[in-house]
Amino acid sequence: MVDVTSQMSVQTAAAAKPPARRYYVLGLLTIIYALNFLDRTIFNVLIEPIKKEFALSDTMMGLLAGFGFALFYSLLGIPIARVADRLNRRNIVALAFAFWSAMTALCGAATSVTSLALARIGVGVGESAGSPASQSIVADLFAKNERPRALGIYAIGTYLGVFLGYFIGGYVNQHYGWRMAFYVAGLPGILLALVLWLTISEPKRGAMQESFVPEPLGPTLRFLASQRSFIIVLIGFCLTTYTNYATAAWIPPFLARVHHLSSAEIGTYAGTFKGLAGMAGTLLGGFVVAQVSRRDDRWKLWAPAITSGLAGPVFALCMLTQDFAMMVAMLALTSFLVGFHLGPIFAIAQTVAKPSMRALASALIALTATCFGQGVGPLAVGMVNDALKGSYGAEAVRYSLLSAAVTTTLGALLFIWAARAIRDDIGRAAA
Repeated sequence: MVDVTSQMSVQTAAAAKPPARRYYVLGLLTIIYALNFLDRTIFNVLIEPIKKEFALSDTMMGLLAGFGFALFYSLLGIPIARVADRLNRRNIVALAFAFWSAMTALCGAATSVTSLALARIGVGVGESAGSPASQSIVADLFAKNERPRALGIYAIGTYLGVFLGYFIGGYVNQHYGWRMAFYVAGLPGILLALVLWLTISEPKRGAMQESFVPEPLGPTLRFLASQRSFIIVLIGFCLTTYTNYATAAWIPPFLARVHHLSSAEIGTYAGTFKGLAGMAGTLLGGFVVAQVSRRDDRWKLWAPAITSGLAGPVFALCMLTQDFAMMVAMLALTSFLVGFHLGPIFAIAQTVAKPSMRALASALIALTATCFGQGVGPLAVGMVNDALKGSYGAEAVRYSLLSAAVTTTLGALLFIWAARAIRDDIGRAAA
């Protein structure tokens, strides 16, 4: 059983460390996470010029946008996360960050579809190591009730990266071409990786609990599989992540084909109303859930369920309205509502797992969701685009994106189901 007095004293001592230091580490990891999503997202705003240069179909663009990246991201993420549960996480994040930044820059040097696909796979390989190790570090700097807030701050990197990717990609592409956009996105990350390596140190594992005992892979997987809330959340997060990645990939072509915006205009509208609104929702979600869940741990999932459920009909209206101003407003509201759940869901992975399992738990959540969301989402929409093109022409993307409204609604229902088991699962993780 847990020695509550011991646990409280360790958490108090850890929390007493200089707040500026903890938040410096959190801030730097958030920036790195943002550049992670910048390097993913910038491809999406460049879909139209890349498609034109290489004469590709929407199905092939969906494969390039997600499947190859997500496959290697997911395959390598679990073993790398297992290493991160044992070795120096700071070094893992720094090396991975430098590698995926270099691969992003190499996308700009692609001379064929094959070389572009290989560079995109390289980005996925590098990024597979970044987030699980980073979230594990954050969990050792902040106590259980602080984690939704801390990981909510961390999760704003998702939409900060989306904003930067759309904005930089759209502007640079219009004025300097799509290849230069990849160079601008990738090269600064190599320098920032050095800053990370030089300025932060590896925190003590299990600092927010009274003990840390490494466990073999088999018992770790069996324990996580026995946590019912973890398994249900994993499935629900796959569905809501489909919504995130399908819209991230195909909103720029939607704006170009249906609303006839230029590359720079797409970057401005998509970046501002999808990126910044999503960032606001993510930040608010972490703070709100950190407060309301103090009274009842089930709010860690009830609140994300409410906002994810609302996102479905709002996004359907976004796709179906003919009014441009209404479309933009609904796009912003959808991004706000979907973004709300990211921090709390990341916190679930850290809270229902034991300290020795946190990087692996985070990897299972993030990588499985990415494999489904980014691997299937852009590809499925691209395939439906090609199937509907004969009947609807450029308007096909409007209808194929409606699948994202369905998946976020189903995800919300699963979060409600998972909330029934979360209190018992938190108790087992602390035992």
